Amino acid sequence: AGKRIALIGCGTIGGFLGDLLVKAGAGTGGGELQLIDNQDLSPGNIGRHRLGINRLEINKAIGLVAELKITMPSANVRALPHDAFSVNLAGVDLVIDATGEQGFGSWLAGLQASGSLSNGGLQTPLLHVWIEGAGEAVRTLLKQHRSEGCYRCLCDYEAEQRFLSVVGGVRPILAGGGCEGQYVAYSASVSVQAAALGLDTALAWVGGTAWPSLSTRVLSRAHDPSTGDVTILTRPGCPACSS
Repeated sequence: AGKRIALIGCGTIGGFLGDLLVKAGAGTGGGELQLIDNQDLSPGNIGRHRLGINRLEINKAIGLVAELKITMPSANVRALPHDAFSVNLAGVDLVIDATGEQGFGSWLAGLQASGSLSNGGLQTPLLHVWIEGAGEAVRTLLKQHRSEGCYRCLCDYEAEQRFLSVVGGVRPILAGGGCEGQYVAYSASVSVQAAALGLDTALAWVGGTAWPSLSTRVLSRAHDPSTGDVTILTRPGCPACSS
């Protein structure tokens, strides 16, 4: 309540996370929840999305606002159906990246480090929420302090086989010959668990509760956990957050 929150990505994670945030008080007490997504809901999204057939071919942010207004009509929730690269994020209290896109996450990390993500002269906290592989694990990374490693730091650490979610890391599943991109097969329950971890992290932030920057919940019984909840430090020479 009373916080200005920008949630970027209203897809399989962001749809459920937006719902949980509103139920936790986002958009009340003078606060605002901004939902940012420039994509429409397609038939392939239905199986694991908060939205259903009644919002098919409608912008995900607009559709999600309409759904949330049914159950929480007084909540101050606003749809921004725009490319997230073009949205002004200055002045918000928390930015949540639920896109699951590595390149965009790294860009946001650089934006935060440059001071472009700020509120009243203070660095705006940045929360990333994503699913590992084909649902082997869900993770969050909350960067609040300059000494903490950013999302790009973590990506480079993982390339060095450090801070992996499961032993040996996860491998992408390809739909066919390997030229068509990743095919990620996981159920809606994985999306819900990612959103739940995102909400828990956001609640720890708003409550001032001690919380490690990197949180992991391993969902697959076929894998052994590799990294417990830890706070990673800035990786020397990180192109996103190191000067």
